[in-house]
Amino acid sequence: MVRLAEALFARKSVGLIGGAVFASFAAVTTVITAGIQPPFPILPFLKFDPAELFSVLAFLIFGPVAGLITATVHWIFLTVNASTPLGPSVKFAAVLSTLLGLWLGGRLYQRFLGRYHQLSIVMGSMVGLAALSRVAVLLLVNYFVFTYIGPVIFGIQYLQFSEKTLQLTLGLQFAGPWEVLMAMLFYTSIYNALHAAFSVGIPYFIFTPLSLKVPEIASGHPWISRFTSRQ
Repeated sequence: MVRLAEALFARKSVGLIGGAVFASFAAVTTVITAGIQPPFPILPFLKFDPAELFSVLAFLIFGPVAGLITATVHWIFLTVNASTPLGPSVKFAAVLSTLLGLWLGGRLYQRFLGRYHQLSIVMGSMVGLAALSRVAVLLLVNYFVFTYIGPVIFGIQYLQFSEKTLQLTLGLQFAGPWEVLMAMLFYTSIYNALHAAFSVGIPYFIFTPLSLKVPEIASGHPWISRFTSRQ
């Protein structure tokens, strides 16, 4: 029992340290890629942020707590360096909802697909739930940001700016603010689904070769290996 407790404590300690280290990687990536993040063509002010990859990578290697630590520390870094907390807070909601979807996808796999011990099947369920969770949560968050939080609390007229952007990129014309709002919720949902695939897909391809060396890093086995190891 003593050895088991020591092993669990060591693993938790490594996970906490791993989350903090990956958070520093995320912060550095934000600084380095600030001007070169690829845009979403329909709404170019929405960027595909590679810093999110570290929260997902921490999740896959060290587990949900490490992923949460990485995302939280990165959010604090963004908030301290931003002119308003709104953008970093929406980003934080996006990353948290992605991690929630990954966790739900893992639970879904355990419940219904546990007999298939293949990493691709595990990741397929996790990517699907990550995208669904992110789209659902951000749909609600963006509704309030566009209609109340942005214009009333922060004085940011997102819908007016978005209407001009959609006119330039797609040539759309709108009869009123309600149509602009519906269009924005639709296109931001597409963006968030794509970003979920981006944020999880790249760490998956990074994780696969790393998994051969991760045992030394993760004090035994990467967190996600619990789904692929045969009991």
